[in-house]
Amino acid sequence: MTLELGGKSPQVLFADADLHTAAETVVASLVWSAGQVCSAGTRLLVERSVHDEVVAIVAERMAATRLGRALDAPDMGPVITDRQRTNVVGAIDTAVGQGARLVTGGSERPGVDADGFFVAPTVFDRVDPSSSLAQEEIFGPVLAVIDFDSEAEAVALANGTRFGLMAAVWTRDVSRAHRVARQLEAGQIFVNAYGAGTGIELPFGGFKNSGIGREKGVAGYLEYSQIKNVCVKVDSA
Repeated sequence: MTLELGGKSPQVLFADADLHTAAETVVASLVWSAGQVCSAGTRLLVERSVHDEVVAIVAERMAATRLGRALDAPDMGPVITDRQRTNVVGAIDTAVGQGARLVTGGSERPGVDADGFFVAPTVFDRVDPSSSLAQEEIFGPVLAVIDFDSEAEAVALANGTRFGLMAAVWTRDVSRAHRVARQLEAGQIFVNAYGAGTGIELPFGGFKNSGIGREKGVAGYLEYSQIKNVCVKVDSA
């Protein structure tokens, strides 16, 4: 049995990264399927020295997201049901009540000329790492931004949830990328990219409460096998 479960996947952004590419990828990975993806990158951990610049870029991209029906080729469609929209809006309202700074989006239904359960792409900044916004899977287009000062702090924040499905490391320092990736408790890690579980050749699955076992790749085939151990005693004579 394999279980691919939920996530609260972090994207760890260091100051030396290509900030514009990282920000665009963060937004694209979140608005895809209106955030209703277990491996969506819903936490953005940003080195403090570039925090304000990154938040401004991300907020601009999120606010520019075009909403609508699939036939109209929008950037993002609605969430699946009215109940799910209620859940997402409730999480947004809770985050506001817990003191997170709303940068763009929010609980109001955006104006779109289409029927559907739309939620505005939403960015929260200065999020408390222990808050529900940083800890619980919302399954909607809601991003939690948290800043950090050191590599060790970034790793601790990234690993600081009960989930461990995916993660990303954004840096031009290859040594740092591998060093941080080794420490992250996640089943699939991207460096200077983010695939939201894509790639049939890439083993996919979680650590901790994000599940057990792997899908895709050679590891996925091995989940369908049973290991048999045969022990033979060899006569030394």
